Amino acid sequence: MVPIHAGGRARAIVALLCGIAATIAMLPAASGETTKFPNRPIQLIVPYAAGGATDAVARLLQQGMEKRLGQPILVVNRPGASTTLGTQQVARAAPDGHTLVMVSVPHVANYTLLKEMPYAQSDFIPITPVTNTPNVLVVNPALPVRSVADLIAYIKTRPGEVNYGTFGIGTSAHLAALLFEAKIGTKIQAVHYRGGAPAAVGFMTGEVQMAFGTPLSVAGGIEGGKLRPIAVTADKRINICPDLATVREQGLDYINGAWFGVLAPARTPAPIVRQLLDAVTATMQDPAVQKTVADSGTEAFLSALEAFAQFIAEETKMWAGVLKGMPVDPQ
Repeated sequence: MVPIHAGGRARAIVALLCGIAATIAMLPAASGETTKFPNRPIQLIVPYAAGGATDAVARLLQQGMEKRLGQPILVVNRPGASTTLGTQQVARAAPDGHTLVMVSVPHVANYTLLKEMPYAQSDFIPITPVTNTPNVLVVNPALPVRSVADLIAYIKTRPGEVNYGTFGIGTSAHLAALLFEAKIGTKIQAVHYRGGAPAAVGFMTGEVQMAFGTPLSVAGGIEGGKLRPIAVTADKRINICPDLATVREQGLDYINGAWFGVLAPARTPAPIVRQLLDAVTATMQDPAVQKTVADSGTEAFLSALEAFAQFIAEETKMWAGVLKGMPVDPQ
């Protein structure tokens, strides 16, 4: 054995004690990281531009979740690549509950609609759906169209000439129109915008002739006379516009809507997932929030963790059947 001189022994002892102190100092931090949540602001990523329906649902949750979790909820808009840009950020985020994503129907449709996906469903934990809302089929008032039958006839006599607006490739408005095309057997030209707000401007300025939008996204245009509502895509009429007949009532077997839900990165600890679920549920059960939801033509749509995971699996399978053979790359 090589002897250690006094000076060397002292330095070794100091190094050893420093290492032990550092290890001990790390233990409470690691323990606190798993037991104290949240310990900083939470980012709620919205993979759409500000002002659209998904953004509105996220901001509906914002204040209530802040109150219940004790940290700011930062709604961050990250549109692009058919919603995959912002969603991918969450798939790659640390699984600590501080980065979430608000998704809608395109999240499940994209697995079939796009040729390549930068993530898999296994990269997320479904927390809960939040709301479900039908679409409203609207047209530009300049069109000689006042019913679904009128619109179908107008489209069929002008194959390839009629266009419709969407909030982007693969968004709920795009999917609603693709399903409508399949039902009537005639193609319509898509005009894609980078979110609900830009699309609404396009509708109202006459850049597009028809669209499927949530009641919230088209309400201003309808009230201002810039859009003409033709039908609602629900299975029954909705309270916000009780005089507007459904598409099915007008003779076409078509039902479509948009649901919105919250996902966390895979491997997020179960206690944190439960806290997030409780915060969203309590927020949506608040009477003031429920009134806001009802007044917008939407309904609260909450479920247990396992039920939401099953719902996403079923929606993915359903849209795969509708969209098979129709891949569309992001533009």
